[in-house]
Amino acid sequence: MDIRLLLFDLGGVLYNIEHARTRNALKNVSLNSECNIGFSLEVADPIFSQYDAGKITTNQFVKALQHEYALEASDEDVLHAWNAMLLGLYPDSLSLISSLQDSISLALLSNINPCHHQYIADECLLLFSKFHYKFLSYELGMKKPDPEIFRFVLDHTGLEPETILFLDDTPKNCEIAQSLGMHVRLIDPLARDWVQDITSQFV
Repeated sequence: MDIRLLLFDLGGVLYNIEHARTRNALKNVSLNSECNIGFSLEVADPIFSQYDAGKITTNQFVKALQHEYALEASDEDVLHAWNAMLLGLYPDSLSLISSLQDSISLALLSNINPCHHQYIADECLLLFSKFHYKFLSYELGMKKPDPEIFRFVLDHTGLEPETILFLDDTPKNCEIAQSLGMHVRLIDPLARDWVQDITSQFV
C-alpha cells in the first residue's frame, strides 16, 4: 500500500465516548420512563443526525429533544446530559498523533456537533493542531456515512482514494469509504492494539 494520508475518526478512535451515558442521562430527566431514545454507535434518531450535520442549531436541537422525549429539564441540564457521553482523550492519542505528524499527512473526519466541539475544544486543542486537515460534519453540512463527505475529503486533499487509510469504529462508515476505494481499518473502541500497529507501519 502506498498510503499518503491517515484519515482518523475522533470518537471511539482518539476520544473515548460512551453513548449509553447520554441515553441514560436523558431518560433520567424524561417524564416518560418508557421512552426509547435511539442513540448509539450504529443507530441514531433523525434529530441527532440533523444536529451532527449542521442542519439545526443548538437551540433547535435542545427544544426538539425536550419535545420529542418529554424532557422536564432546563436547556442547561439537557446540554449537560448531552455531554455526558464525552469521557476524554484516550491516554495514548496525543502521543500517537505527535509521533505520526512528521512522517505522513494526517486528517480528522468527525461526526460532531457545535456543543460537543465546544466542550472538548480546550482538551483537544493540541491534538487538533497536529492534523494537516480537519473535516467536521456540522461545518460541512453532511456526515458519515454519506459518500459525499468522503468525496469532499478526496476533492479537498487532491489525493486518490487508494492512497488513504481510513480508521473508524463504525462498520457502515468503513464500508462506504472502502466502496470509494479507500483502505480502511475498523477500530474496536475497547482495544488499543491498533495504535502500535499504526506506529510501527508509519513512523
